[in-house]
Amino acid sequence: MTTIADVIIIGAGIAGASLAWRLRGTRRVVLLEAEDSPSHHSTGRSAAMMTPYAGAPLIRAASVASRAFLLAPSDGFSDASLTTPRGVLRLAGEAELAALDAAHDDGIAEGRPFKRMTRAELMAMGLPITDRVVRGLLDTEPRDIDVDALHRGFLKGSGAELWLKAPAVSISRKGPDWVVETPKGVVTAPVLVNAAGAFADRVAGLAGVTPRGLTPCKRTIAHFDLPSHRTGKWPLIADPTFSFYAKPEATGLVVSPSDASPVDPGEVWPDDIDIAVAVDRMQGWLDIAVRRPSAAWSGLRSFFVDEDPVAGFDPEVPGFFWYAGQGGYGIQSSPALSRVAAAILCDAPIPADLSDAGLTRDALSPARLSQSSRKDPI
Repeated sequence: MTTIADVIIIGAGIAGASLAWRLRGTRRVVLLEAEDSPSHHSTGRSAAMMTPYAGAPLIRAASVASRAFLLAPSDGFSDASLTTPRGVLRLAGEAELAALDAAHDDGIAEGRPFKRMTRAELMAMGLPITDRVVRGLLDTEPRDIDVDALHRGFLKGSGAELWLKAPAVSISRKGPDWVVETPKGVVTAPVLVNAAGAFADRVAGLAGVTPRGLTPCKRTIAHFDLPSHRTGKWPLIADPTFSFYAKPEATGLVVSPSDASPVDPGEVWPDDIDIAVAVDRMQGWLDIAVRRPSAAWSGLRSFFVDEDPVAGFDPEVPGFFWYAGQGGYGIQSSPALSRVAAAILCDAPIPADLSDAGLTRDALSPARLSQSSRKDPI
């Protein structure tokens, strides 16, 4: 039996789910997810922070434009608040003061809520800083994101038909339609959206479309229980270059070396050496003794050569829509980026607030990428 749809979206992570939500009521959408969970590879392994001024220019513009939705989503979107206060604190020693002051001046020029903190003020926060620390820079804007609530809101509200354990076995064309065969059945539609994250180039190849040079990269995270420390109200802590970060989680901290090692798409696992590097970097700034992590995992962040995402139809293959390359910022950028992607897909005007921010058809088009271009993004 063949299911007929208007749009097939391959990948039910935050990108595919948010686009399906934007298409609700206007297109019949089938979401195909290869795994048994729609948040298996990247969405469910995010650091879950709203840091809107991070990333390359287009992802940054989309993240800034997404703040209003994350702070106050549409009525009925979620029973839970999508964000809670957290903040980001960068620590500096004498050698890092110039970099910290430069970050402060840049942030103030952008109107960001930055505050310089003395060593005494940091200690008054209850932070176990090492003797190396002489100053901090606190940004109170970043917030924790309830990724599960956001993702469920998109999926539940989209009205899309979700097929789990339904990887694309073959993709072909029949007249004006795409035909996707999966273990769960066959679905056809005139528009095929490639929202497969780290697997996007692989999906393109299966469809006979030239890959655009997406590089999946591994990010390592380990959780340490710290019952002797009251970490709950700490901000996310890093050094001026974000060579590591430590974020409160449950009764301890999650720690990452901020790695982005190119890997093949698929399951990724944390390496002991990467966890050791993260701990070593953290302990240069925080006097915290840790033993074995209570949990450790890795996720995938995917980059095109210029580190910005794509959202648009392939210039050579009709009906093949690229929506990938969010580079680890897909959660915080999803409300605005999906709004732009839906407008492009439906051949509608891009909302002025988004086009004025640089989120235009030309800027997001896969045509900007040379075919099969590839480089290490970090």
